[in-house]
Amino acid sequence: MEREPASRLFAAGRLVGFVSLAGLAMLILAGLVLLPPYARWQQAEYEKECLATACRESEALITAQERMIADLPESEVLTKRLALSQGELCPENEFVFSRPDRPRRPPPDVILPIRYPRPAPPNGFLMQASVKLRNAGTRRGLLLLATGCLLMAMFLFAPPDRRRKGDHNR
Repeated sequence: MEREPASRLFAAGRLVGFVSLAGLAMLILAGLVLLPPYARWQQAEYEKECLATACRESEALITAQERMIADLPESEVLTKRLALSQGELCPENEFVFSRPDRPRRPPPDVILPIRYPRPAPPNGFLMQASVKLRNAGTRRGLLLLATGCLLMAMFLFAPPDRRRKGDHNR
């Protein structure tokens, strides 16, 4: 009876050792297989967000230009400012000057685009690890490490041979 709990404890220790070594090997292999596609996916998401931001900026610029085009025939001041900025046309009874203490305003036909904040590029531990996995030597080394862990788990924690010396028929 005393021998049974000790053998169960020994079996539990072997199981924990096997699972830890094999789990480490599987974690390394999963990283080798899954990290490169994950990095490509994150980069594609980042590029998609950057393009969406650029589209929003372009849409805002188009809206502003359409508003200016719609206001141009109705606004005499805007039309006059536009004529002055385009051809430097100035009627005889009007003087146009700029004050040196104030910054120059852009001409009315120049619409300053709205700048939306750009998304942050993907980074983090997984992205840094995927960058390191681009090196072929690192990949080979990790593959060798995973193979070694699996072989160690298989040989160190294999079930004990239960055959007796006289039992050669099996």
